[in-house]
Amino acid sequence: MLNLVQQILDPYDRTARLTPALLVALPILVPLVCVYGPKQPTLTAVVGLLASCGVLYTLASIARGEGKKLEERLIKVWGGLPSTIALRHQDTFLDSVTKKRYHTDIVDKLGIPLPTPEEEASDPAIADQAYMGATRRLRELTRTDKNLLLKENIAYGFHRNMLAMKAPGILSSLFGIVYGLFIAKALSLWPLEFTPERLATPGLAGGVTLTISALLLLAWCLYFDEDKVRRMGFVYAERLLEHLPSLPKGGGKTRSKRTGKSTSAE
Repeated sequence: MLNLVQQILDPYDRTARLTPALLVALPILVPLVCVYGPKQPTLTAVVGLLASCGVLYTLASIARGEGKKLEERLIKVWGGLPSTIALRHQDTFLDSVTKKRYHTDIVDKLGIPLPTPEEEASDPAIADQAYMGATRRLRELTRTDKNLLLKENIAYGFHRNMLAMKAPGILSSLFGIVYGLFIAKALSLWPLEFTPERLATPGLAGGVTLTISALLLLAWCLYFDEDKVRRMGFVYAERLLEHLPSLPKGGGKTRSKRTGKSTSAE
């Protein structure tokens, strides 16, 4: 319960991890509340709360793990993280003038040397190590930013985790549709028959279950894909790099508590 409360209070955990878990569980939770809630409100509320907390926390943890696993696969497909790709000389996501300014800021303010175009072409792997080191340090320095950068990071994490949970999301939506048809009495097992006329008056529980499940199924199938995640990743990379000009010179240095001397954070 404590972990769930912490996830609810943290904006990243709430949106990027808990929301995908909630959307997976929603087609199952809605008919549970609508059908059994009016009959046993107290018991159903208590059981539903306890079950939801455990299920949602577990699903949120799964969403995080599957999201990171998906990210590792996408990085191989893309050829690197968007923030790394954007800094490469050969990439065209950033215009040459802006990229040159960012490279200069990384060298001057973070104290991290970057490869020339010739060095990048001769050894791309070593060049990427420099770009990754620079963006990692930049993320450390901007971790307290609660404005647009955090929002873009949340958007990227949400789309990544939603894509990672796509298969269970589709299954739960299909379950909700089938269960909604039973609630609306449009589908019966004995005898096995489908009565579409009953969908005109499905009742509150059946109507809500069918609507939510159908909308979620459309979202899982038609909206969340690798292109959306990649696009969100590049938007976040752009917002991250935009913080470079505002950093003080020597931003990549930290002070030793013992000597007071400036030391490299890398």
